[in-house]
Amino acid sequence: MKRSSGNNQGWLKYFLFTVIMLFLILPALQGKFGLVDEKKLTGAFKTPEEPDFGEFTWKSWFDGTFQEDYNSRLEQHIGFRNSMVRVNNQLGYSIFRQANAEGVVIGKNNELFEEDYIREYLGQYFIGDTVWLHKARKLKAVQDTLARLGKTLVVIFEPGKGEFNADLLPPTYANSVKTVSNYESLSNHLKKSGVNVLDLNRYFISIKGKTEYPLFPQCGTHWSYYGAALAADTTLRYLESLKGIDVPDMKIVRNEVLDTTRHPDYDIGLAMNLIFKIPHPKTANPVIQFTQGNNKVRPKVLIVGDSFYFNWLNNRIPAEAFSTCDFWYYNKNITRSDGSTPGEATSLDFRDEILKRDIILIMITGRFIHSFAWGFDEQLYDLFFPGYRDPVEYFSNKIRVYGDEFQRMYKESVAMNISLPNRINQEAKFLFYEDSKNHPEKYTTKKDLVMIFELGIRGTPEWMDEIKRKAKINKISVDEQVRTDAEWIYKDKYEKK
Repeated sequence: MKRSSGNNQGWLKYFLFTVIMLFLILPALQGKFGLVDEKKLTGAFKTPEEPDFGEFTWKSWFDGTFQEDYNSRLEQHIGFRNSMVRVNNQLGYSIFRQANAEGVVIGKNNELFEEDYIREYLGQYFIGDTVWLHKARKLKAVQDTLARLGKTLVVIFEPGKGEFNADLLPPTYANSVKTVSNYESLSNHLKKSGVNVLDLNRYFISIKGKTEYPLFPQCGTHWSYYGAALAADTTLRYLESLKGIDVPDMKIVRNEVLDTTRHPDYDIGLAMNLIFKIPHPKTANPVIQFTQGNNKVRPKVLIVGDSFYFNWLNNRIPAEAFSTCDFWYYNKNITRSDGSTPGEATSLDFRDEILKRDIILIMITGRFIHSFAWGFDEQLYDLFFPGYRDPVEYFSNKIRVYGDEFQRMYKESVAMNISLPNRINQEAKFLFYEDSKNHPEKYTTKKDLVMIFELGIRGTPEWMDEIKRKAKINKISVDEQVRTDAEWIYKDKYEKK
């Protein structure tokens, strides 16, 4: 009996040893030969090249950069990595209700949110009322100019899930204080200025809970196809009223509820890279028909917007309603109404593109209000009202439009305990000053040069100490003294000549 027990223990040791060795060897074999066809991860991933000993140098070895880079790349190419990521994500979701996807949070009733929508809704991304006041005035001037040319400009606020489902926000935001948001400030100034605005965000909130099918999918960030169809019908009727024309009639013939989820109704769920699909209410897929006729007008349209537009494109709404319709994704990539993608908007003659349109739509959802129009509104203003442009505002706008840079400003404003507009202004002044040193020929007006001298003074501690001493003697503020000295430098350097 004892001998038999010993044999059993021996076999158990061999078995455990074999299992351990398999766990060690199989990932290496999978990484090398791809024995199993793994499901790829969903999302924007940039997989680095495989680690290469050929890049070894003694310098990189002793400063540690070779080891760090090699290990990082090795981790990205280890066998069964995708499966292990999905297992980890599934455990995090199932046990802790945690989303291991960048920028994704889980709200009540398993509602999935992109966190940027929540931060915009709560006012955490607010960039200042003055920005929106100036933009509204500029857009009104552009709108009036286009109207004299027989063209129509409209700003369309698409619905944002953060505000639409504010009652389902994650517990982490339960005690967050809501302040003025960019959407509230901008929409207020646009309406006061007389800019044409179609507020689909307000419309969606007004019909929430009253529609036959969901307006937003539980596991998606965009409006559902049913919601997009209602929004398109509302938009077409608005344009008819505004332009006094009769566009092709859009009709939802029926709504089909399918067993499979149509993209992008599950786009946040896909980004979470789980093993099992999250149970969610089914959404409707509307079957749409358009009534054409000799008396119908199909205008030439340009749309500058975000990814909400693609639900319209997938249902061929622009192709049926308009004679031509170009979409500039983030004011950059071009998509025709037939789905073709000929390139980027920067390659086109901007003036020609504007003048050949009947209607120009700026469509934007809550998440992107801080980067409003992605510079398109500024291009329009410069087209019809060329002239001096404040360099600090120019660089501020670039920061707001560039997502990564804006996120850095937001995080730094929180860490420094200053307002986001203040942090953006600081960075814009720094970029302006650096650009003035590299390209002095761009800044020749008195206003720019005085500002450059001011920034130079403020960036020199010894000089600022002297400024404070002089301000005290002259009984004026430090800011006034900086301005006085900057203007004196300008007069001494330029006006005396």
